[in-house]
Amino acid sequence: MPSGRPNAYITPLSVRERISRAQPKGLPLINMGFNELPYPPSDAVLAAINATTARANAYGNPTCAALRDALGEVNSIDPGAIICGNGSEELLDVIGRCFARPGDEILIPEFGYIQFPIVANRVGADLVKVPERDYRTDVDAILEAVTSRTRIVFLANPNNPTGTMVPAAELSRLAAGLPGNVILVLDLAYGEFAGFDYCASTHGLVAEHDNVIVTRTFSKAFGLAGLRVGWLHAPDWMTPVLYAGRGMGTVNAAAQAGALAALEEIDLARSRVAEILSERERVTAALSGCGLSSVPSSTNFLMTGFPRDDGTRAEALTVHFFEDAGIIVNRTREAGLEGFLRFSLSLPEHNDLLLKSAQRFISAGG
Repeated sequence: MPSGRPNAYITPLSVRERISRAQPKGLPLINMGFNELPYPPSDAVLAAINATTARANAYGNPTCAALRDALGEVNSIDPGAIICGNGSEELLDVIGRCFARPGDEILIPEFGYIQFPIVANRVGADLVKVPERDYRTDVDAILEAVTSRTRIVFLANPNNPTGTMVPAAELSRLAAGLPGNVILVLDLAYGEFAGFDYCASTHGLVAEHDNVIVTRTFSKAFGLAGLRVGWLHAPDWMTPVLYAGRGMGTVNAAAQAGALAALEEIDLARSRVAEILSERERVTAALSGCGLSSVPSSTNFLMTGFPRDDGTRAEALTVHFFEDAGIIVNRTREAGLEGFLRFSLSLPEHNDLLLKSAQRFISAGG
């Protein structure tokens, strides 16, 4: 009988380290490293979530019927073309399992969202990173990189961690230029910060092509990251396939109720997005004034730092923010992004603390 440990078919990945020690000054921690909204759920959303606790013995609707109906109405989409999941990350994983196998290729931009390599790793597909231009997705380079083994192109738009986006016309060109047997996945996790109309035009590509999927989330613009609610819009022929790869009842009852209530307050989401965009413009200008370079962002976060540095100063600034002001930011250690760090735009008072701390760092010769 064979001895030894079981064989794992998934290649291990390292866990990203984050600052976990006590704040040396005893300051309260301000987490600006997870791209979350700083606003708490509204009273209506909290009431909807709390109302489900008395029925915690019962499953939520397994197909999220009411939520899909509401999403269809708000976005002018057939609810039958919508699938909900435990965050958009689950749905990206489902897409990978449905359409890629060992020996296939999954294409992503050079600085693509970290979940894309994770999906490729899980299904054993070969990950191909396509070079970008000035931290932006290069549509021509993606089209040139497609081979007979290409099965999926994953594109977060706007992108995480760079914050850059592909214009609507370029997205259309990409969708039209791909072979019909290659799935194009457009992840609009930050789409609302690029514009609600921009999201609507992207969904239009699903109606025009049999191989385009759009994924969305309630974690960012709707501020419900802790509930883990995502959804996708796919061509009619594809939804039964994706349902076969999806877990049963993965969106819990409280999450469904909270997301449904948030959709009923769509104007609140729009106003909060507008506040973040205003802060983004203000903070970007202030950082530039003290010598920090920020990549132009279409999201609720900024990738900023010292582009030509080897990462030493960005690491020092990350530690400085924590020790000086109790602010947690996220380092971007991907090859080519070593000189940057990333942080979420927060409340004005939090952003001011970060700006003052950054100025102290630069003034001290950091």
